[in-house]
Amino acid sequence: MKSPGPGFVVRSFVVTLLTLAVAQLPASRAEAGAKVLETDDFSLELGMRIQPRMELEWFSAGADAQQRDFMIRRARLKLNGKMQSASYGFEWKIDRTDQIGATPSAAVENAWIRYPLGGGVDLRAGLYDQPFSRDRLTSDSKQLAVDRGAVSDVPEALGLADNTVGLEVLGKISGGRAEYVVGLFDNVKIPGSLQDVPMVVGRLDLNFGSTKDVFQDAHFGKDKWYSVGLNGSYQGSLEDAGGASDGLRSAVGIDGMMDVSAGSRRVFATGEANVIQTRPPTGGNTLDTKVWMLGFGVLVLEQRFQPFVRFDEIRLDDAVGGGVTDITYVGANFYQKGHSLKIQGDVRLQSGGESVDGARVQTQIDF
Repeated sequence: MKSPGPGFVVRSFVVTLLTLAVAQLPASRAEAGAKVLETDDFSLELGMRIQPRMELEWFSAGADAQQRDFMIRRARLKLNGKMQSASYGFEWKIDRTDQIGATPSAAVENAWIRYPLGGGVDLRAGLYDQPFSRDRLTSDSKQLAVDRGAVSDVPEALGLADNTVGLEVLGKISGGRAEYVVGLFDNVKIPGSLQDVPMVVGRLDLNFGSTKDVFQDAHFGKDKWYSVGLNGSYQGSLEDAGGASDGLRSAVGIDGMMDVSAGSRRVFATGEANVIQTRPPTGGNTLDTKVWMLGFGVLVLEQRFQPFVRFDEIRLDDAVGGGVTDITYVGANFYQKGHSLKIQGDVRLQSGGESVDGARVQTQIDF
């Protein structure tokens, strides 16, 4: 029996997505966590996230191989609160349960303590998102597409974005119109014995509209958001087992976001560009990789339905063959209670290298 082709899969995906949309309820603002304890000097909130998903993929290599997968993409338990003047956060995860080719295991995703130093300046220590890339700093529960894209996946694969352990100083100016952070971090992608010098990572965010909930890819209500971010990361003196120590990994990037009301609708747009440099411990020329992204969505139907498109591009250094990979996502989000309860779906179309097209439908509860 002949297996169904990509066209059939896309049509089935669209029908499934539209069927799920019928069940949607009016949107409302999402609340984070359920407060279970509060005293004069201590508070505790509990949270949870579950993301069941159906994912379909087909490949240009291997005689048009196809793959279907049901999985729990993310399962998280979260705690946060305050102890006297310090705040804290903790998140425990078991991701990729029943995903093909994955071996899920329990791990700590976030574990940090934040101390106020005075004058709007704080000190944070522990495991958390290093301050690089809006795409990474935006929780994967509040993304435009079902998952993050290549613009942050490329630096993340080198340990230059996403969660790691470190110490940072952060603060706000003019009520959050400008936010800054600079810190020292370990690179989780490099063995500790081969990195004597920590990563230095810094970021500056400028917020020209609302300063509330800046890092999410859909807002609700009438407020307006206009944000620009500049960030950079550098780690040198990386070693190898032979004793060479001229290795280098660094990245610089710029990103921006606009989310404004237009009558009963909301219009969202985002963009990001990162340049990543690497050099082996034995020295030589650096390898430069350029990645950029544009995304656009419109929130309609009483702020319940958000069709979107997102485009990512990767440009490799000529020394490793050059070449361009383009990835386009087209899909929609259906909100029942903001990002706390929603259904997402998208179709992925890739060109350049091996084509890995696919479609995903995911439902989420997050609080």
